[in-house]
Amino acid sequence: MSATNISPGWQKLFWAAAAYNFLIGLPSILAPGLAMSNLGLPVPHPLYAFNIQIMGILICTFGLGYLMVAQSQPGAKQILTLGIVGKLGILLLLGFRMLSTPMPLPIIATSFGDLFFATMFAFFLFGGSRDS
Repeated sequence: MSATNISPGWQKLFWAAAAYNFLIGLPSILAPGLAMSNLGLPVPHPLYAFNIQIMGILICTFGLGYLMVAQSQPGAKQILTLGIVGKLGILLLLGFRMLSTPMPLPIIATSFGDLFFATMFAFFLFGGSRDS
């Protein structure tokens, strides 16, 4: 994809997706205990906090990918496909978890962002990416 076939509106969406991922991922890296308590989850043991930091790094890595898409870098289709798979995977895990365990409202609210971006990524890939 070149810069000419991603409209400014789509570029803004991908910048927003990157910002969303950084807003979720960076606190998990820098202050995993605080990030978990802000989501209504217990503060993890220091050994488990490392896992939360790894999660944050992965979330931020996807954010970098969305920045690459916004800048029309090669591989945009593949990056967005991985984004859809990851975001839908989160929603599936959350859905199954909610069958047996009540989840804090901040976790549920955050999942709506994943649903929104997964839907928009799919629309971009399968129908709406050529507008100007």
